[in-house]
Amino acid sequence: MAIFIRNVQHSVIVCIDCMRPQEGTIGEPMIVKREGQKARGPREVRRVLEEKARAKGFDLVGVTSARPLAQGAIRLKEWQEAGMAADMIYMGRPVELLSDPRRLQKSARSIVSLGVSYYPGEHPENPGSGGRVARYAWGKDYHTVIRKRLISLRVELEKTLGCRIKARAFTDAVPLLERSAAQHAGLGFFGRNSCLINGEIGSYFFIADLILDLKVETDVEGTGTCGKCTRCMTACPSGAIKAPGVVDSRLCISYLTIENRGRIPRKLRKAVGDWAFGCDICQEVCPYNKRKATVSRWPEFSANSGAGPYIEIMEVLYIRTDEEFKERFGDTPLTRPGRAGLLRNCCVVAGNVKLKEAVPTLISCLRDDASSLVRGHAAWALGKIGGNVAEMVLRKALEEEPDGECREEIEYALRSSHDGGEEAFRHLSMS
Repeated sequence: MAIFIRNVQHSVIVCIDCMRPQEGTIGEPMIVKREGQKARGPREVRRVLEEKARAKGFDLVGVTSARPLAQGAIRLKEWQEAGMAADMIYMGRPVELLSDPRRLQKSARSIVSLGVSYYPGEHPENPGSGGRVARYAWGKDYHTVIRKRLISLRVELEKTLGCRIKARAFTDAVPLLERSAAQHAGLGFFGRNSCLINGEIGSYFFIADLILDLKVETDVEGTGTCGKCTRCMTACPSGAIKAPGVVDSRLCISYLTIENRGRIPRKLRKAVGDWAFGCDICQEVCPYNKRKATVSRWPEFSANSGAGPYIEIMEVLYIRTDEEFKERFGDTPLTRPGRAGLLRNCCVVAGNVKLKEAVPTLISCLRDDASSLVRGHAAWALGKIGGNVAEMVLRKALEEEPDGECREEIEYALRSSHDGGEEAFRHLSMS
């Protein structure tokens, strides 16, 4: 999947004293010495950082200065003005905020960008009643997992360098163009699908950051090219990749099933296929991933640690409360769309694959779910699966449903249902 900035919620500012700078040494805080220690310059700090980050399990390590991300700002502005941010309010924030690290930390001098492979392996074949999950969400919630190691890394840097460090540690959690920063730090180049691609591990990796008040030797910007390859643009089911590096969120399956809080447009539901959460298609077809992707060393991101590659459609559709939802998915990324959003997605999958076994569950959703979003998509799925029972239930629901948008979905379902659904709707309209 093309990963978007999602959860603006997990951010931590840490500032712990190890050895405060002596008077007269404030200009270069990382030069402060403990007794018996040698001063550390930017190059030595970079070496220590690499050593400690690798030991923590980070696959990629890069550094760039905390200057504004000018090129990223230009691209973002054009993307925003084209309306491609959809209703993601956080991506519509002022460009000046999203592109300037010093807006997050005034004392910032360096940005440390770290890459963590999350690749859990190939998708197994769908068991038939499963909703496909994007690979980044197979395991535990990456925000929590990575943040713990970031904070630990910062503590070790302070101990080794013998100085006080003010840092902001985060992954996909603050208003900053993290991929642009990572590209400046040498972690990779932007592919046609807008993902950051690294020549050694592909694009299945999380980006994590430490904004530091230390001067650290910087890396060369990431470079590379997709050459003449356009596989991702061709393979995208919804045509969301409008130009090289430009993804229209309004069409992207990842946006539609994760960030979108409303209805999935009917004209795009078929394109969703069996994806219940996110989408990996533009990454699956990428030659870099076919050749370079290796299984993550972090056990927290394995299929056995979380939801796995598929979620059981009928099991999810029976979840009626937020408490049940949190108990089932609370420590995974699948909480992002909320209970109603995930059930909405599962309804679409059931309709697309014509999962007849799900009809009783879909009927329960239509009759009993408190969310009109779920009821409306359950009606759509029943219309796609069809059959006399589905038609009878839809007609009954149309008489009782109080929500206007949901009634519209039921009417559409009756028009599109099998076995005389169109005739039944005409008869209903005339009565």
